Amino acid sequence: MGRLRFFGREEVEIKLRLGRPRPERPLVPWWVRAMRRVGAARTARHQGKGSLNRRDAKGRARMPERLYGRRSVVKASFRRNLHKASWARHARYLARDRAQREDGKGLGFDATRADIDMIAVVRDWERGDELMWSFIISPEDGSRIDLREHARGLVAGMARDLGTRLEWVAIDHHNTDDAHFHLLVRGVREDGRTLKIDGDYLRRGIREQSQDLVERELGPRLEREVLQARERVIRREQWTEIDRAFQRKADSAGVVSYEQIRPRGEASRIRAEQEIERLQFLEGLGLARRVGEREWQLSPEHERELRGRQQAKDIIKSRARDRQREGNRTQGFERERDRDG
Repeated sequence: MGRLRFFGREEVEIKLRLGRPRPERPLVPWWVRAMRRVGAARTARHQGKGSLNRRDAKGRARMPERLYGRRSVVKASFRRNLHKASWARHARYLARDRAQREDGKGLGFDATRADIDMIAVVRDWERGDELMWSFIISPEDGSRIDLREHARGLVAGMARDLGTRLEWVAIDHHNTDDAHFHLLVRGVREDGRTLKIDGDYLRRGIREQSQDLVERELGPRLEREVLQARERVIRREQWTEIDRAFQRKADSAGVVSYEQIRPRGEASRIRAEQEIERLQFLEGLGLARRVGEREWQLSPEHERELRGRQQAKDIIKSRARDRQREGNRTQGFERERDRDG
């Protein structure tokens, strides 16, 4: 189902003029008009500027754009040493064929090198260390920056914050919709003590530092970048920024209501349109149901189901690529064998 459109400003202004009166048009609420323009939204989405058309862009040019911070997703965990080679197996999985490059196994990097055997490094740590820290860092603008330099800057900042030199190895992955890198940090401080990291720093400190690094390189996000980023994920079966907005807006029963919404300006109009279209998409997935003219109730499984679907999709896509490339390799081998025969 396509985009729901709100009234533009020029559609609701009432002007008194002398002369022959124009035929009266029925007054229609914005949300009814929005529901009727479902089909038009799909066309608007393919104009290259999200849902901004030429008239919208002209109006926006007269107003300064709001600025927003850059976004990064950080997942942190630690692994106890069970002396069963589980750290080495994890490193082997991260460096598996075609996760980093189109052909061959992946190579890790650190502050100075870019050709590191991750398995050998982690196996050495596993001989006597108590724990190892593991991070997945995914800047929203990962495709626009050098992920390796970003990792180096991030670890340098972490070392300053934690007051110790860090031993680490990382690998960048490009096998999902969002470029990201895996960072493994040895759980030992330079004085030999176990490296302990505060929970609040794990939850926020590393993410904020990653976001600051991206913002220094690309500058703050403009409002149109935010809207375009939201536009790209409206019909994705994954947990998105729009879904987080629903969490903030929903009441205790999980109901998201647009009964009192009166968009002020183009950006707020577009945001509301995107959210309603997302709710209609979730309705089709069985993760929301319409309970009023302008109200939807989110499923209790809303977040868990979307995160699960995203993870499953990444695994399926990765395995499909592996099977396709393995098939191509086998065909090439058979052609070589036929020629030799």
